[in-house]
Amino acid sequence: MPNFTKIALVLACATTALAQGYGGNNPYSNNGGDSSNNPYSNGSNAGYPSFPSNFHLMVTAHAVLATLAFSVLFPIGGIVIRLASFPGLWWIHGVFQTLAYILYIAAFALGISMAQSLDKMGETHAWLGIALFVVLLFQPVLGVLHHVMFKKYSRRTVWSYGHIWLGRAAITVGMVNAGLGLRLSQETRVFAPSQGAVVGYWVVAVIIWLLYMASVV
Repeated sequence: MPNFTKIALVLACATTALAQGYGGNNPYSNNGGDSSNNPYSNGSNAGYPSFPSNFHLMVTAHAVLATLAFSVLFPIGGIVIRLASFPGLWWIHGVFQTLAYILYIAAFALGISMAQSLDKMGETHAWLGIALFVVLLFQPVLGVLHHVMFKKYSRRTVWSYGHIWLGRAAITVGMVNAGLGLRLSQETRVFAPSQGAVVGYWVVAVIIWLLYMASVV
């Protein structure tokens, strides 16, 4: 297993309290219940993928890490840079966004691995995740250009608007895509979250998004 996947799994273990909605009533879990109708069990059902024993942990890690990135760290970094004012503020902003992106890289790697195992690469959740990964590659460069040009001209430039609006769009799409991931998990019934967990996510995500938008305004 690649090192970044191991890191992602370790990080997820530290945050499993955020994912208690997973696995309890999973018809494809091997823990208890009748697995005779389970196409994802390790039984003799031919034609279905055989998942590794840590697949449940991979699902949880993917969900937790991506949620921490797009619903906690990215928005907080955006709010801080808008509302605070002190020397070195852009470093604080950079730390939040860099940490968020590292978590998302780990979540992305796990997500691609699972999507390939489940043959779900064509799903909206998967290609939006790929698009976000590619778009966010440009954000550090745009951020540095924004900072340098702002210091030089004391005003926003095209690089500034590119960095700002790309970031706002990525955070919004990332939050929505997390919800799509929860729905996909329910539809495929692969370690599906409870309906209460899904509703809870949307409530928290909407509140954080509104706070983020309020800081923008």
